[in-house]
Amino acid sequence: MEEQNKYFTFGSEMGDAYAADAVSPNLILLRKLLFQHCNKVYCNEIDEIAPILRVDGEFSDFNFEGSERLRLSKKFRYITIDVVMPQARWRSKTDFEIREYIIVNLKGALEAMVKRLKKEKYGVQETQLWEDFSEVEKEFLCN
Repeated sequence: MEEQNKYFTFGSEMGDAYAADAVSPNLILLRKLLFQHCNKVYCNEIDEIAPILRVDGEFSDFNFEGSERLRLSKKFRYITIDVVMPQARWRSKTDFEIREYIIVNLKGALEAMVKRLKKEKYGVQETQLWEDFSEVEKEFLCN
């Protein structure tokens, strides 16, 4: 069984089978890279950083693009945000275009999460997070 990053997760919801076929292979690679480079605690006050990629398709249309619904649960010690990818961003696009879209939007989502954690006066190892994420970004775009 493949090991998974338990601190930094990246869930997804696909709008249809075509969205899954186009986006999932790229997301699987990204999850592996996050496990390889970001499998550490960046904020002691939370147990999980959990962005969720929601990809529009025939059965689900989220009527939004970019990041929304940032939620910080102090009780359950996690932070999450939805990253919405419209059909126009994956349909008839190359893997590189899809990867570029995902990584740019994940980075924006992480920036919003870090900003929220700092607003709550949580200690964030921001320099380490961005150094590690930079490695993920570089390898993700080079594959």
